[in-house]
Amino acid sequence: MVKVVNNFMHKNDFNHLRQEVLKANFFYNSSVSEDYSKDGYYFAHMIYQNNEKTSTLFKLIEPILDKIDAKQIHRAKVNLFPGGEKLKEYGQHQDTMFKCKVFLLSLNTCDGFTRIGKDKKVPSVANTGIFFPSTVYHNSTNCTNANIRLNININYF
Repeated sequence: MVKVVNNFMHKNDFNHLRQEVLKANFFYNSSVSEDYSKDGYYFAHMIYQNNEKTSTLFKLIEPILDKIDAKQIHRAKVNLFPGGEKLKEYGQHQDTMFKCKVFLLSLNTCDGFTRIGKDKKVPSVANTGIFFPSTVYHNSTNCTNANIRLNININYF
């Protein structure tokens, strides 16, 4: 169900991708999940949505799409969670209400993590990829030992 791959990309390609992501414009989202009692905010940069490339970053994720064998993309975005004084675990959610696949790529190492289901906790380690079904409940966190927690989220078939 959950697959974790360390050193997912070649180091030079990964570093270039991260540098370009950090130059991108992000927009504010007032909630992270459907559980507003545990919710916070985050920033996102859309790469692909509504059957359309929405960012020049799309070129840089094409090798990722090839490597994960994506036949069709539903959505691709970068998530930016601001750091804080306390680690905040946001509410659980599903990325989609229909079956597809999720690929998360951590772009920095920090004390944040992704929880998949109730028990699987995957730390945020730069260049680590996580695969799981989109209908599985999961959640994110912020971080306390870095300015931001940054990852790419791709929903695909």
